[in-house]
Amino acid sequence: MMPGENPVIVKDISFDTVLDEACDRLMDRQIQYSIRRIHELGDRLGVLERELDEFLLQKTGK
Repeated sequence: MMPGENPVIVKDISFDTVLDEACDRLMDRQIQYSIRRIHELGDRLGVLERELDEFLLQKTGK
């Protein structure tokens, strides 16, 4: 066991239950990561749209 880790104590819990809970936690983490990435990419898209608008304004002279 690594320093700072807490020991896992399993008592009267089936392996299927432990596996289901672990999979649920992993799925939650994946969902949170995906949502964060979508927000980051949305922000980046906004920046690119503004840069494109500025570029087009310079090209057309407006």
